[in-house]
Amino acid sequence: MGMDVFGQSPASKRGEYFRNNVWWWHPLWEYCERLAPDLIPSDNLGHSNDGWGLDGPASLELANRLAAALETGQVEQYAQDYAAFLSSLPDEPCPICAGTGKRAEPPHTGAGTLPCSGCESSGRRPHFATHYPFSVENIREFEAFLRDCGGFSIH
Repeated sequence: MGMDVFGQSPASKRGEYFRNNVWWWHPLWEYCERLAPDLIPSDNLGHSNDGWGLDGPASLELANRLAAALETGQVEQYAQDYAAFLSSLPDEPCPICAGTGKRAEPPHTGAGTLPCSGCESSGRRPHFATHYPFSVENIREFEAFLRDCGGFSIH
């Protein structure tokens, strides 16, 4: 699943369309919510793809705030803190083998005897949150889109 973000009144090609898959979008939008709570209401629908968005002036102001945060190193620091947080999360029991390292043979009855391919037979997998990356470059690309989109809607 992806988030297709369409410019409402694009001033250039880069303001027409921005896309992230759901894994990349949620951390990006969460950062925007933290950076601009006065522009993005707490009950916004930015984490869904049902057409919610910002108008032209709010999009430009968000672009300006992202540019300032990029210039001061705030985004880089957030990216480092975010990566450190993700790496601090404990591994979780593998849901495929229920943490045993072995999975049942088809038709999946009885005790498992096959090595689990979901966790390489360790019984553990990285925390689910590690699937949601955050990067400075993604923020930079979104800032460029916002600068030229003339408002946007998320689909």
